[in-house]
Amino acid sequence: MKHITVCTLALASALIFFPVSGCIKRSGTSGLEQAGSKNIADQEVALSRNSDFQASYYYLLARRHDSKNETDQAQKALEMAIAKDPDASFLQREYIIRLQKQKKSGQALALAQDLAEKYPDDVENLLLLARLKKGDEKDMTILLERILQLSPEDKETFLRLGKVYMDEGMTLKAMNLFSRMVSKFPDYYVAHFYLGESRRIADQPAAAKKSYFRTLELEPDLLEPRFRLVDVYKAMGEKKNEAEIIAVLKEILDFDPGNERALIEIGLFYYNIRDYQSADDIFALLAREIRENSDLVGTIAQSLIPAHRYQDAATILSQIRKTLPGNANINFFLGMAYEGLEKPGKAIEYYLKVTPDHPQYKKTILSIAFLYRDMNRTVEAIRFLEQHHRQSPADIDITSYLASFYQENNRYDIAITMLQRALKETPKNTTLLFKLGAVLDTAGQRRQSIETMKTILRIDPKDASALNYLGYTYAEMGIHLDQALELVQRALEIRPEDAYITDSLGWVYYKKQAYDKAVFYLEKAVALSNYETVIAAHLADAYLKTGEREKAIAMYKKALDNAGQDQKEEIREIEEKLKKLENPGQ
Repeated sequence: MKHITVCTLALASALIFFPVSGCIKRSGTSGLEQAGSKNIADQEVALSRNSDFQASYYYLLARRHDSKNETDQAQKALEMAIAKDPDASFLQREYIIRLQKQKKSGQALALAQDLAEKYPDDVENLLLLARLKKGDEKDMTILLERILQLSPEDKETFLRLGKVYMDEGMTLKAMNLFSRMVSKFPDYYVAHFYLGESRRIADQPAAAKKSYFRTLELEPDLLEPRFRLVDVYKAMGEKKNEAEIIAVLKEILDFDPGNERALIEIGLFYYNIRDYQSADDIFALLAREIRENSDLVGTIAQSLIPAHRYQDAATILSQIRKTLPGNANINFFLGMAYEGLEKPGKAIEYYLKVTPDHPQYKKTILSIAFLYRDMNRTVEAIRFLEQHHRQSPADIDITSYLASFYQENNRYDIAITMLQRALKETPKNTTLLFKLGAVLDTAGQRRQSIETMKTILRIDPKDASALNYLGYTYAEMGIHLDQALELVQRALEIRPEDAYITDSLGWVYYKKQAYDKAVFYLEKAVALSNYETVIAAHLADAYLKTGEREKAIAMYKKALDNAGQDQKEEIREIEEKLKKLENPGQ
């Protein structure tokens, strides 16, 4: 590898480091250092006269274009800088970051990989690649471990690597890493906190408690370690640690008397230990606060429902509702809580109490329809949506979902007529056009479906859903495969982490008989979709083509495991394939 000297560039008040060719050829004061006190325009003039510093000139030109929001010109100038000095890692990183901001993730990742391979010991290059690898935990782990070897004093890398370990379920590795971090940085409270986190996840509550106490010794005003102590005490036995749990929550409220999270937790705790008087006092306080600030209902719900604490949400909201029975927000979130508890009847009961002026009123309508359908009450679902469609015939979402329900019930003519009528009012609405194309396809009118998708792309060439649908349709038909590849690649540039588009790309390669590439993308799609049935079956098909029979059998079984009740045809096809593989003589 060619050795490059790094020059120090004085730009405004910041020091920016990057290598330029002129550093190799010239000693003494650099052109940029001589121009350091001038503005960017003056620096451009000075540097443009010296061919040794043309990379720096174009870099400064890019910055000038950026200051004027001239994005395209800035990118071209940066490309010229790289052409003048292709070995400048800083310029390459800047270019990659620009591509990422433009949502050209695939191109950015490929360039970052090339840069990391070219300079395998450059920590900045590796950190950039790690950021772009987000979602690919295995590769990111390897990168972060390498970065930590190269830069063992970097606290951020310790924390990022430890978080990856925890996210991937490698709790022992996380504990070992954070133990090393605590030894290296004994007075760094964040290290102690995350050591506590890893111990808590590893079901070592006593050890976790020590780490949280040490965190609070170093930073006594922190609230989060106290909330974690509540979790730890609960894990060690709520009854046995009842006094400690209440004491910690009261301590939080001493610090912050209006802390909603602490009020929620202490109210629920009193309720669960049957201290109903204390619980009612807290719930009454929360109800009074809600009268003053209706957003507090959302705060309560958001602290519990995303954490799947549906029963806790139902309990506290039901108790507060006794004081505020007509609060639409409470009814809405109670519907969500009971939906999470898989009690559709109760969910519908509360959703129906949500008033039309509520900001999530439309969501409640759609939720009720889907709940009816999930209860095998499809006729009621359709009637319910038809009623609201009559009230709001111009509502795009209600029209689109009602069409989906008609489609599921093979009432294609009604769906098509309704969508065509709506499109007379808004002929360029791509949501309605896409739904029309999908219904036409299901109804066996594939040619008209293809033309509808093409209409969408004439309106919006970057409509990822239409690009994907058209490309996948061509692949399924075995026609226009080069065009299908180009369409799906364009869709993936727009939505690079989309499991279904990634599956489409793998399936196009499968149809083109490029089976190794098919496996590569289908494996990624399976990971992104968590083994969605059709995607997993596609991967199994591809494994058969690459001669990996056992992998194919395992993947077909995985596809069956995740199949829904509405995937009867897919289940039948997969079972037939499995039967042939497991009983080849029959």
